[in-house]
Amino acid sequence: MALKLSQLKNREQALLALTIAAAVLGGYVSLRYMPANKHIAELTQATEATQLRLQTTTIPEEPSEDIDKLTHQLDEQEHEMAAVKTQAESILQGLAPPDSLELRVAISQLARLHQIHVRSNETMKPDGQAAAPTPAVSKKKRKGAAATTTPTAPTANSALIQPPTASWIARMSPGTVFYRPMQRLELEASYESLRQFIYGLDHLPFPVTVLRMTVERMPTLAPPGYPQVLVAELVLAL
Repeated sequence: MALKLSQLKNREQALLALTIAAAVLGGYVSLRYMPANKHIAELTQATEATQLRLQTTTIPEEPSEDIDKLTHQLDEQEHEMAAVKTQAESILQGLAPPDSLELRVAISQLARLHQIHVRSNETMKPDGQAAAPTPAVSKKKRKGAAATTTPTAPTANSALIQPPTASWIARMSPGTVFYRPMQRLELEASYESLRQFIYGLDHLPFPVTVLRMTVERMPTLAPPGYPQVLVAELVLAL
């Protein structure tokens, strides 16, 4: 038989009321007060951090330059960039295609015209790959059109623009903005023949640039009345 509340003594009723109040209060504290108190603490910490950042933050001063002047300068630079791009495209159109057979034949004919002995004629690989000798060209192929291939695309591991302190061979190597095919020639010729050959490079169908040239005297002296034979190494950008 259930015990009625009226039958309990005053002391027992008070203890029961305290127990019920403690249970209700404990549930409220665990469910409502503790999460709210934690959220308030987080907001307080975030506010203090924001105030600290505001105290240490320096507001930059307004630039003294006129906005209209800066906009005008920016427009001028954009026009200059467009002009440089147009000029670069026109220069690229005048260059020889990669692996141009016509240009290589023209260089060989120029050396033969000035009675220069070509000791070596090979494609130069600045990236360390082995150089491939230029194949022999028949008369039928000399009369044909120049062969064209796609130039080497820049790679992710190579610098697009080498520093100015780098050599032109490095600045025009594969993977750079100024990439051009290179040809290495080793020649035997007199000083006058070598000079005429280098001068004649400017009159070929396509531009040819001498990137490096070394000249040495042959160990054997020339007979009296004959010009001294020189050995020259030329690296050409085609």
